[in-house]
Amino acid sequence: MTGAWFDLSPSPASAALFALGWTCGWLVLCRPRRLRATGSSRPSASVVVPARDEAHSIGTLVGALVRERRDGDEIVVVDDGSSDGTAAVASSSGAVVITAPPPPPGWAGKPHACAAGAAASRCEVLVFVDADVVPQHHALDGLAAEVARHPRDLVSVQPWHTPASAVEQLSLMFNITALMGCAAFTAFGERVRTRVAFGPVMAVRRETYDAVGGHAAPDVRGAILEDIALARAIGRSRLFVGTRRGTTFRMYPAGLRSLVEGWTKGMGIGAAATPWWALVATAAWMTSVAGGWLASPWFALGTVVQLAVLARIAGRFSPIVILLYPVATAFFVAVFVRSALLRAAGRTVTWKGRTLRPDQPTR
Repeated sequence: MTGAWFDLSPSPASAALFALGWTCGWLVLCRPRRLRATGSSRPSASVVVPARDEAHSIGTLVGALVRERRDGDEIVVVDDGSSDGTAAVASSSGAVVITAPPPPPGWAGKPHACAAGAAASRCEVLVFVDADVVPQHHALDGLAAEVARHPRDLVSVQPWHTPASAVEQLSLMFNITALMGCAAFTAFGERVRTRVAFGPVMAVRRETYDAVGGHAAPDVRGAILEDIALARAIGRSRLFVGTRRGTTFRMYPAGLRSLVEGWTKGMGIGAAATPWWALVATAAWMTSVAGGWLASPWFALGTVVQLAVLARIAGRFSPIVILLYPVATAFFVAVFVRSALLRAAGRTVTWKGRTLRPDQPTR
């Protein structure tokens, strides 16, 4: 195998297979859209932040939102059973804080907190933001204006990931495939209609939200990936990506276990919600990434070049993890298999002290 790898003339068949997968990677992630900043008038916005044990990050988020707030806007933090100082930090930073009771049977924690926040707010546009997000300048203006232009759609932004440790760098392949699988940034552009969303940042007209039942809708209230479930209920979404100088987040600062559990809880559901053609293209790309480096150093070089470009769309990933991409790929495959097996067996994962079932359907 070592001698074959140093052969600089791979077979035509292996070259064709690698080229197919490599090309699929470009096709499904070549047109990322950034949310436009706007200084024009826009409707008032209620920002709802579901937060559970987020004292370390909630102050940064609320402070950024306060700076973005216009007259008529409101910031509502929903304390979802926190055991730390989340509520106190949020309140001192300038947010209105409400406490969500324990979720009743049939509800997952985050949808329940989002529903409580929506019910306690009053503005025309609802903006749901995770506590680990750092919004860009004019983020609220851009979200509210986009909702005003497309009042029947769910508007969503996947923040630019800012991993701060070597372990967090292992999210490389997860972040890239999540952008591929949403089918919003392909070579076909906006001709592809999407019905998924990114949970960290979502915005919707209240009338549209209420018409489908919001987070209380039967298919949303118990969903692990409530973002996808809500987008399916609404039926239309408009997706964007964050940027290095724009909307960012740090996903799993608590370490390896948190990272594994976080990605495990939704991977199988996310794959099931991906359009079949995007799933096939993404799988072809992953096959070329996983196997190409074993066939030829030219294929490894091609993958490194491609990842260097695609990784910049997803986040701040180190050149080292890109050069060592077979390690990140093996980790991705292991977590994906774990998620699929747990989902098939009806087993559970633990997330922020709650037991979740990764087999929750998202229709």
